[in-house]
Amino acid sequence: MAGMPRPRALPILATIALLVLVVDQASKAWARSGLTPGHEVTLIPGWLWVRLASNTGATLGLGTGNNELFIVVALIIVVAIAVLAMRGNVGGVLGIVALGAVAGGALGNLVDRVRLGYVTDFIEVHVWPTDFNLADAAIRLGVVLFLLALLKDWTRRPRRGSVGAGREH
Repeated sequence: MAGMPRPRALPILATIALLVLVVDQASKAWARSGLTPGHEVTLIPGWLWVRLASNTGATLGLGTGNNELFIVVALIIVVAIAVLAMRGNVGGVLGIVALGAVAGGALGNLVDRVRLGYVTDFIEVHVWPTDFNLADAAIRLGVVLFLLALLKDWTRRPRRGSVGAGREH
């Protein structure tokens, strides 16, 4: 994989993670103070609503009631991302930005779990099966971008057995 120099990678990753964390926490604070539990507010009729909800599980309601487990999982994810970034094998700038988004999202939900005992969800989209928040969106977007970065990096690597590979002329 194409690496990025470690001195550049870590500040980029940390900046993206911090930005996601701050925006996520600000949006959840707004939701908790401005939305009434059980009351839906339509933003785009038939497509987008906001509604305050709490979640002690993971996406799609999986693992409900296992808040402590998801605290540990979030910590493992953040540490794994830091290790990947320090090794420099993350698919270039796009990979670093993507991992920053995943780390920031994991940290955003981790803060909720530790502070509140649950994650604050408040976004409801017609085509998505469950409520979510900006941390969840950052995690999903980050995973997709990271996979694209790895695919891009993989397609640029020389293949074993390709003409001229490993031969001296």
